[in-house]
Amino acid sequence: MNDVNISNPSDTAAVAASLGFDAAEVEAALNDPAVKEKLKTEVDAAIGRGVFGSPFVFVDGEPFWGFDRFDQIERWLATGGF
Repeated sequence: MNDVNISNPSDTAAVAASLGFDAAEVEAALNDPAVKEKLKTEVDAAIGRGVFGSPFVFVDGEPFWGFDRFDQIERWLATGGF
């Protein structure tokens, strides 16, 4: 599915359903206040660590931003760092 507004819970649930998940369960979770609060907490924590894009990965505390850095992540994991 392309060009879907995933900020709309029902649209996100439809995407999840196309991947084999129960749309009603997904939509209920997305509308659950506890889930929304957990998301806010995690986003605030990520911002606090300096995360500013996606994908953004930390390996051993070292930040890697962007899909084009995945080769560097693989090298880091294989060698234990640069």
